[in-house]
Amino acid sequence: MTKRKDIFNNEFEVECIGCAITNKTLIPIGGIIKETENFILIHDPEIPIKGFLIITSKRHLKSITELSKPEALEFFSLCHEARIALSTFDDVLECSLIQEERSGHFHFWILPRFSWTNELFESSLSAVRPILKYAKENMKTSQNISEIEDCVRRLKVLLAQERRTHKAFSVITHNLPLFLKG
Repeated sequence: MTKRKDIFNNEFEVECIGCAITNKTLIPIGGIIKETENFILIHDPEIPIKGFLIITSKRHLKSITELSKPEALEFFSLCHEARIALSTFDDVLECSLIQEERSGHFHFWILPRFSWTNELFESSLSAVRPILKYAKENMKTSQNISEIEDCVRRLKVLLAQERRTHKAFSVITHNLPLFLKG
């Protein structure tokens, strides 16, 4: 078991953080943003950076290469939707999309960059760990946590709208041949 601290400084122990999220024994800030058949989208429970999202697989696997073709398409669709939703936040300048295979459970980071990250750190992947360390040490403020909670609420709404839009589009395109015949 590994001891960890969430953004509220509460300690928790888990053997596998991905499995704990999947089993819902670990509830991240704001809860689950979106759940699909094979993946869960959450805000990072440990790093207090607004919009730092994690997609974790429900199956315990390590690499994107272990995903079936349908799982890979589902994963990319969720990643795409989440990134589009983050683009609606005026202060998000860009995102780093990261998947490390050294982890014991497949997860994918969507890490936003802001003016403060660009002012304090170079714009490269080598800055990721220092940014995360800085956030853990300096951003566990009530104002920042409140912004993260607001962000999660907004993402849930945006991604629920995305689902309805896709469903309506799917119905329309599925029935398109009927409209063209009539």
